[in-house]
Amino acid sequence: MLVLLLASNGAHAQIVRPRYQVNAPTAWASFSTALQQAFTVTDGSTGSVWQFGSATTYGGALEKVLANGIAVGVRGATAMVPLTYAGPVTSSDADARVSQLFGTLRLANGQGFHTVLELSAGATLYSEFRTRATSLKLPPANVDTDFSFAFGYGFGYAFSPRMSIDVVQDVTTAVHQKTGLSPSAESTTRIHGTRLTGRIGLGGRR
Repeated sequence: MLVLLLASNGAHAQIVRPRYQVNAPTAWASFSTALQQAFTVTDGSTGSVWQFGSATTYGGALEKVLANGIAVGVRGATAMVPLTYAGPVTSSDADARVSQLFGTLRLANGQGFHTVLELSAGATLYSEFRTRATSLKLPPANVDTDFSFAFGYGFGYAFSPRMSIDVVQDVTTAVHQKTGLSPSAESTTRIHGTRLTGRIGLGGRR
């Protein structure tokens, strides 16, 4: 009788399973903060030069997993950035909003400690120019949008199949319009930044 009881308990223990298994996520949500380095934009339409300083940006992304280590999605970030606004007559300390919106392709190599490669294309947007001392509006009056593309390379660490962090060095090339500039004038701007991202896996449960 004791033998039968032990055998029954052993068989019961073997067939007990968790209520669900955690599979690989089908999508990722992420939240990031980045240190964006100083850069300069020459704007011929307003006859001004925007000498942006360093700033901390905040953003997020949503990605769809295509295959193991490959995902596509959208990523955005924004910040109020200090600048020296050098106009046709005078210069002043000012602030402006600099935002970015990209479609992204992300390639990550393996679990645990891994490398990260990101390719992005989209837009850099400049808006809300105001003098710092008096909050006087500065041109342009509307959002100024530049086509942009970016390359990011860095490292990540996965704490679990559904949680990881990345540290990525971004190099963005923004192509500004040449209105009011000479044909030989440089209209592209390089924007460098270091981004820290927390990632959370979505979907894939059963």
